[in-house]
Amino acid sequence: MKISNSIYERILPDRIWQQIFIILVVFVVVPLIILGFFLIRTSQNALKTTVLRDYEQIAVNATGKVEEKIESARQALHVTASILGTLNLDKWRQETTIVELSLRYPIFARIASVDLDGFEIVTSELGTSLKKRTDEEGFQRSKSGVSYISNVKIAQDKLPFLTMAVPVWQLDRIKGVLIAEVSLRGIWDIVDNIQFGKTGKAFLVDQEGRIIAHPDKKLILKGVKPKYEEVVQNVISGSTGSLEVKDVNADTYFVAYSPIKALRWGIVLDQSEKEAFAFSKIMRMHSWILIILSVFVAMIVSFFLSKFMSRPMKELIDRANRLAQGDFDHSFRIRRRDEIGKLLFSFNQMAKRLQKAQKEEKLSMVGKAATSIAHELKNSLVLVKTFIQMLPKRHKDEKFIEEFSKMIPRELDSWNRMLKNMMDFSSLEKITMEYLDVNIILQDILDLAKFRVSQKNIHFNVRVQSDLPMIFGNADKLKQVILNLINNSIDATESGDTIVIDVHLVNNALAWTPEYIEIKVANSGQGVFSEDLRRIFEPFYTTKSDGLGLGLSICKEIVKQHGGRIEVICEENKQISFAVQLSAKRAFQLQETEKLWLKKKVFRKQEEGVL
Repeated sequence: MKISNSIYERILPDRIWQQIFIILVVFVVVPLIILGFFLIRTSQNALKTTVLRDYEQIAVNATGKVEEKIESARQALHVTASILGTLNLDKWRQETTIVELSLRYPIFARIASVDLDGFEIVTSELGTSLKKRTDEEGFQRSKSGVSYISNVKIAQDKLPFLTMAVPVWQLDRIKGVLIAEVSLRGIWDIVDNIQFGKTGKAFLVDQEGRIIAHPDKKLILKGVKPKYEEVVQNVISGSTGSLEVKDVNADTYFVAYSPIKALRWGIVLDQSEKEAFAFSKIMRMHSWILIILSVFVAMIVSFFLSKFMSRPMKELIDRANRLAQGDFDHSFRIRRRDEIGKLLFSFNQMAKRLQKAQKEEKLSMVGKAATSIAHELKNSLVLVKTFIQMLPKRHKDEKFIEEFSKMIPRELDSWNRMLKNMMDFSSLEKITMEYLDVNIILQDILDLAKFRVSQKNIHFNVRVQSDLPMIFGNADKLKQVILNLINNSIDATESGDTIVIDVHLVNNALAWTPEYIEIKVANSGQGVFSEDLRRIFEPFYTTKSDGLGLGLSICKEIVKQHGGRIEVICEENKQISFAVQLSAKRAFQLQETEKLWLKKKVFRKQEEGVL
C-alpha cells in the first residue's frame, strides 16, 4: 500500500485540475492513439488482402482466356478434320480447306493433312515440300484415335509453339491425321493486355517453368525462367494463390498465380509493394493527420473540462480556508443542480450553522469568563478593601506601608491582565493580513522578551533556516501568539536552562498544506500530565495558580484565523514544545513595491543587530 501511494505521489501532480487532465489524457487520448494505430494497421492488412485477392482473380480470368484460346483452336481443328473425313475431299479441296482454316485462325502456324503412312498430303504452306511425320508422337497418338496436344517447344527462331493432332474419321474408321503447329504468339496479346501501374505485369509459364508470354519479349527469346521459383512450382502443380515475396534486392512484390491445369501452364502476376500501396500510404498519412487532430482536440477539451470540473473544488478549498480563518461572510452562488451544486449548498448550510454555533459558543464562553473574572475580582477587591480599611490606623507602620505599596500595583496588574485576556477572547473577529517576513517578527519578539530572560538567567538557542518564504498574516496577532508561548516557556523554565526556538520550512505533499513554515518553541521545564496535554488549548483550563486559562486558547484561535495549526508535543525527556505551522507564500506572489519594502525593512533590522 505504501509503495502504491509513493508511486501515486510521484506520478500525479498536486493540483486537482492537473490530476483530472492527466486521467482524461490517459483514459481518452492514449486509447484514441492506440485505437487509431490498430485501425490503420487493420486497414492496411485488409487492403493488402483485397489487393492480393483482386490480383488472384485477374490471374484466374486471364487463364480462362488462354484456355479458351487454345480450346477454340483445338475445336476448329476437330471441325476441319470432320469436314475432311465426311466429304471425302480430293487433294485440291483439302488444301483449300486447310488454307482457309489457317487464315481464319492465325494462331495456326502450319497445318498438314497426313495419311495413315505418315506422309503429308497437303499443307497450309503452299509451295513447300511435304514431310514424313511417321515418328512424331502426335501422329502415333491420333492414328490410334486420340486427340493430342504436345508440350511447349521452342522453334529455331526461339519462339514457343506446340503441336495439335486429331484423327480424321470417315464413317467408323480413321482415314488420316490432321496435324497443326500452334504459334503461342497468338496468346501474347492476352498477357500483354494485363497491365496495372508502372511495375504491375503478367507472364505465362509452361510446364518446364519457362516464360512463354511476357511484355518483355527478350525474356521469351532468351528462354529465361522467372525469379519466383516457389510460385512457379505451385502454379505448375495446379495451385491458385497469392503471397508476398522478396527479390534479390530485398524489394517486396505482391504475386498472384493461377494454373491452366490441362496444359500444366500457369499465369503469374506481380507488382511492387511500394506502387501497390502508394494510395494506401496517402490514406495512412491522412488517417494519422486525422488522429493527431483528434488527439489535439481531445487534449484541448480535456484541459478545459478538467478546469471546469476542478473549479468548484478550488472554490470549495478557498472557501474552506476562509472558514477556517473565521470568515463566515462569503457563500457560494449555486448555479448547478448536479452533485457539485448539492455539495456547495450543503457547504453554505454548514457555514451558517458553524457561524451560529460559534456565536452561541462565544457568548457562552464570555459569560463563563465574566463569571470567572467577577470571582477573581471579588477576592482581589476584598483583599484591597481590607488593606485600605487598615490604612488610617497603620499608616505609620513602615512594614505595612511597604507591603501595601507592593500589593496594590500587583492586584491592579492582575485586573489589567484578566480584562485584557477577556477582551482578546471576546473580540476574535476578522483581522487584516499582509505578507510578512518571519525573521522580522521573531526579532521583534526577542527584543520584547529580552528583559524577562535576562532577569531569570535563561538562555535562548535560536535556529532560523535561511531563505524562508513569506507568510500571509497579521504581525501583531502573530507576535502575541509567539510571545505567549515564549512567556509560558519562561514561566516553566528554571534559572540557567535554555529555551530553543527553531524556525524552518517543511515540504510534505501529504500534510494539510504542501509547504509551510514551522515555528517551534521548546523548553526543558517540568513535564505535563497526559490529561493536561489533551485539554491544554481549552478555554479556562489552566494548571497555574493565577490566570484564567485563556492564553493558549486565544493563541489557537489566532493561528486558526491565519489558516494554520498549533500543536503541543511532550518529549520523552519531559521537554515541552509548541509548534506553530503557517502556510508559506512564495516571493513571486508579492508585488514589486512589497518586495522592495520588505528588503529595506530586513536590511534595517540587520543593521540593528538582528539574527
